[in-house]
Parts: sequence; C-alpha cells; structure tokens
Amino acid sequence: MFGYITPLINELRVREYQEYKSVYCGLCKELGRRYGFISRMLLNYDLVLIALVADGLSGEVSICRPERCIANPLVQKPVRGSSFGLSLAADALVLLGWYKLKDDLADSGFLHRVPASLALVLLHGAHKKAASRRPDLDERFYQSMRDQQELESAGCALPDQASDPSAQMLGTLMSACSQNPREQRILYRYGMFLGRIIYYLDAAEDYQKDAAQKNYNVFLQAALSQEQMLERAKALCNMCAGEAITCYHLLDFRHSHTILDNILYLGLTDRIQKIGQPRERKRSIRI
Repeated sequence: MFGYITPLINELRVREYQEYKSVYCGLCKELGRRYGFISRMLLNYDLVLIALVADGLSGEVSICRPERCIANPLVQKPVRGSSFGLSLAADALVLLGWYKLKDDLADSGFLHRVPASLALVLLHGAHKKAASRRPDLDERFYQSMRDQQELESAGCALPDQASDPSAQMLGTLMSACSQNPREQRILYRYGMFLGRIIYYLDAAEDYQKDAAQKNYNVFLQAALSQEQMLERAKALCNMCAGEAITCYHLLDFRHSHTILDNILYLGLTDRIQKIGQPRERKRSIRI
C-alpha cells in the first residue's frame, strides 16, 4: 500500500520520532496478540498512518512502556499498548497481506507462486479471523483486487480510472478510522486522494521495469515517453495532494497532529518531488 506516505524523518523532533517508532512497535505487538507470531511477518510502516489517524481523532492515548523486541531482544524499546487505531491497523494489515498474496499467486511466475501459496496456508486462519472482525473492509479489498485485475486485463490507459480501485480501497480503510458519520465522509475522500497518489507514484517508479518486462503500466498504455510520464504523474499527484490537504484541514486531531502534518506536508511532498526515482524498499504492501 503506502511506503510512500511516511514522515520526513530529518524534520521530526526526537520525541516525535520516538512516538512514531513506538506506534510501529505497538503494531507489531498488536499483530502478535490478535493473530499470532506468523502475522508479525507482515509488519511494515505503511499502516502506522492509519493508527495515528484513528487514535488522533478519537483522542485515545494508549500506555507507552519499554518492552523487548524479537528483532533485538537485548534492547528495550518504547511500545504503545493496544488501542482502537492499532487494532484497526493490525486487522487491515492481515487483510491487505492476504489479498496481496492472492494477487501474487495470480500474476507471478512459478518461483514466486510457491512462497505465496505457502504464506496463504499459514495466514488462512488469520485472514478468516480478520474478515469476521472487519467484513466491510474484507469485501472492499477483495472487490478492489478484482477491479484492478479487470482494468489491467482490459489495458486501461486512463490514469484516473486505473487508480480508482486503489482510491476506493484506501478511502474505505481511512473512513474506518472514525465512528462519526461526518468524519467518515471526510476521511473517505481524504483516503481516496491518497490512494490515487500512491498508485501514480508506484506506476511512475515501475515505468522502466514494466517497459522492459512488458508488464501492465497505465502510463505505458497511454503511450507516454518517460519525460511525458513524469510530468503527467507529478501533475496528477499535486492535484490529488491539494484535495487531500483540503480534507485534512476539516479533521480535528486531538494529538499526533505534528507527525501527521509532517507526513502530509513534508514526507509526501518530498516523495512527489522525487517521483520516478528509485527508493529504498521498506516492507510495504502495494494497493
């Protein structure tokens, strides 16, 4: 999914960076509590945004305490305890991971299908549990995956249309961050524009690789040169970012707003400015 919508770390104060990391570590622990050890292999920074938005709107501040980490058991790190936002993020991670593996199974070669098949077996119980907890999300993610496959099979050359499954997926997930109907409407629109940005950034980054491997890419389908693609993708991202910022200003965050400001105004802006450039791949789920 995201991987693109993260803070600009150098512009975070030390305590803000520690808070961000504590939510990430809290998400790891939440995955283990809700879905067992194997599910923690899905951990990435992508869904930290969802936890921050959900808890920032509700005002819930979970206890932060030092705990040991399975990656480095000798060092204690600050870890956020269970919260509405972390529960939602953990459930969404399992669902997104499940449908990403399903997509890999359908589109990848033999060498990638084998590990995807094994992972699906290991995550079957976790997916079943997450789907029962979040049936609306599960249905939306499944439908978005199907819609994306159909658009790619049809050779869609319209960026707005091609990005729609991603937009609806993230819109639905973002709207789940609140139980307030007014906030849900704003969050849905906010998530939709972020979803489109993610899609455009990902397509721009994969442009050369997709051209070499003859894979689907909406900008290739539109017969754009690399220079034309970068110009078009940046314009689309900037337009969507402006709409996302408008939605963001309508939301009243009770805490974490400085980190969320950084993510939207600095982190995302930096990524759009570097559009098409290779980046360090963090563990992320592509929507």
